[in-house]
Amino acid sequence: MGQLFPLRESSGKESFRAATSLTNWCMRMLSLFSRIRGKRHENRSNQVRIAVISTPRCGNTWLRLMLNNAYQFDRHDNGELHLYSPFETPWSALPERCVMMTHWHRVEPLISLLKEHEFVVVTLARHPLDVLLSILQYAPCEGSLRWLEGMAGDEWPIFHVSPQSEAFLEYATSPRAQALLAVSAQWWTAPGCHQIRYETLVDNPLQTLTQLAKKLGVAPSVPFEESVEANKLDRLQSTERQRVDAPARHFWQGKPGLWRSLLSADAARRIAEVHHEVFVKLGYSCKPDPGMDDSTATRNWLSLREPNR
Repeated sequence: MGQLFPLRESSGKESFRAATSLTNWCMRMLSLFSRIRGKRHENRSNQVRIAVISTPRCGNTWLRLMLNNAYQFDRHDNGELHLYSPFETPWSALPERCVMMTHWHRVEPLISLLKEHEFVVVTLARHPLDVLLSILQYAPCEGSLRWLEGMAGDEWPIFHVSPQSEAFLEYATSPRAQALLAVSAQWWTAPGCHQIRYETLVDNPLQTLTQLAKKLGVAPSVPFEESVEANKLDRLQSTERQRVDAPARHFWQGKPGLWRSLLSADAARRIAEVHHEVFVKLGYSCKPDPGMDDSTATRNWLSLREPNR
């Protein structure tokens, strides 16, 4: 029995040393994990992932260009994405800084994917009648045919027609038009969505971008003043007109409220009645010029069209 005490003492010392060694190892690991977690937090504090998701022809491309200039997204692989389908996004290969633009309804699994990858959703709203007229002038380039991957139709029926034509009025009140206008309407009131009105963006782009930066919590790499100047609408319009190889007119008139001079009062009311819910949800009204008749509206439309467009 006397021999057991030294062994027990030795075992106690060994256990104490082992426990001390384990404690020290655990402390070192905790310190390491803390530094790693801190580094990750530091990286995330500079993370900027923006998803611009809106109805087409609401200023999406213009906003994306200004944001790309300000945050230098295109310096990273997959940093600037403009996709017909958001499911073409390379989710596993996204940089810390990126902007993704698409036109898609607020459905799963897109909602969960955006949350998982920590995107801030930015949605633009524009007067629905201005949107539909912008679609009309843009459609002949065929760039619209994959919007929503052809859900509820396409824009073939309105190629080279006027706003007063029955073809356009039927399109503007069709399920296709409803599906497109629903994009902004669905995202507009979603939790965490940053709302931007096209009319406000045109009136004061600098203030609009500054407010978005506050939401992001990250300052731009390039001052917003420079980004706005580099992407002024008249400059983009001039550049686009000079490109004979580019039939798409992304930057057409850019004037809010143009619909009042391009749609007769009857036509405007006919279209607005079908999209009443969208008007209400986005906060727009239909107050046409009561003196605007079909012939005057058609003349105004033709005066804006260029022979080669």
